Amino acid sequence: MIVRILGRGQWVMEPEQLIALNEIDAAVEKAVADGDAVALKAALEELVEGVHAHGVEVPDEVLAESDLVLPDVDSTVEEVRALLDSQSEYYGLIPDAENFEGEADVVRAEGVEPGTAEEPSP
Repeated sequence: MIVRILGRGQWVMEPEQLIALNEIDAAVEKAVADGDAVALKAALEELVEGVHAHGVEVPDEVLAESDLVLPDVDSTVEEVRALLDSQSEYYGLIPDAENFEGEADVVRAEGVEPGTAEEPSP
């Protein structure tokens, strides 16, 4: 799946890697529900860190449609609330495990496979 982090780019992730981020997603939802900007920033930083740690960045020259859109760490409570409201009513920013069951077509950016990150050139 292609995950876009607003203002930061795209990453390719397997569904099971995204499912592992659901606990953080729940913290984002709670922070928004509570109107807690400090907790929201901490949860978004952890979510972005998880995507960076487990995903493979899509090169800028590759055009790929995003399957999921995540807010940037500097997003406000109101901005994230609007994004959550635009998502499915059944999950937060990241779909729950049952929404991935039977998914045969995992979208990949051309030439980018999960787990194949190359070391940056010096």
